[in-house]
Formats: sequence, structure tokens, C-alpha cells
Amino acid sequence: MPFAGEHSASPQESRFRLIWQLDAGWPRPLVNRDVLDLEGRFLGRPDLLDPERGIVGEFAGAVHRHRSRHRSDVRREDLFRRAGLEYVEVVGADLRDRALVVDRMEAAAARAGRQPRRWQLGPTPTPLDDVLDQRDAMIALAEQGTPGRAE
Repeated sequence: MPFAGEHSASPQESRFRLIWQLDAGWPRPLVNRDVLDLEGRFLGRPDLLDPERGIVGEFAGAVHRHRSRHRSDVRREDLFRRAGLEYVEVVGADLRDRALVVDRMEAAAARAGRQPRRWQLGPTPTPLDDVLDQRDAMIALAEQGTPGRAE
């Protein structure tokens, strides 16, 4: 449980995060956190982010190979790099070779910080517990207004 992440979007993203922390020994990354430019414009929401090193980690699954998605991924990587963030991307088979992923991460760390930081974090996401509490409250309200329901 100490390695669970409530904002993880996929099992592969979680596997990458475990390599990030356990194999590379890097601090716990921010997960799916909005990144903005200095004027507040949205740049992207990377799978993993080390805000101290300025490194983005992305898992590129099968959906990323579709033409339109790949085009937007390339654009987003360019925006991150222009903002001073270094980029590490992995695919499914990479996750079976943890040494390869760690080597890729260390190479990114060696390149990081060469450009000025021109990015900031977006707002802190709502905790999952709060989201679920809000959902439960909405369901309870809807059920109260359902005709034929016993009070």
C-alpha cells in the first residue's frame, strides 16, 4: 500500500512508477498532474513528474500508436521540452527490462536542467476520497427524488 497511487490511470503507469521509485531510487513522482506554462496555459498532464529534476515520465501504450494520438503526443513532448522539462518514454516491453528503464531515466537526469524552467504545476487534484464522497452524495440526492421510492 505505501506505493499505491490514487491518480494512476493504468496498471502500466503504476509499473513504471514502481521502477521509478524502487529500481531507480527516485522520490515518489507526481502522478497525472497538470503542467502549465508560466502564463498559466495547459501544456499537458504527464503520467509521472519529478518536479525537482524537471523530468516527465510517460508510458506509451497501444493507443499512443494511432496517427492522431501520436501526433498530439509528439506536440506535447515538444511543449514539455520547450518549457524546460526532460522526457522519458517507455513502452510495454520496456517494463520487463527494469535496467533499461533505469538507464533511460538516468540519461534523462543527465540532460535535465540544461534549459531554464518555464513551467509550473497546475492546481492540486481533488483527492479520490472527496470525489467519491461527492459522487455518493449526488446518488443519494437522486434516489431521494425518485418516484415510488420508500422514504
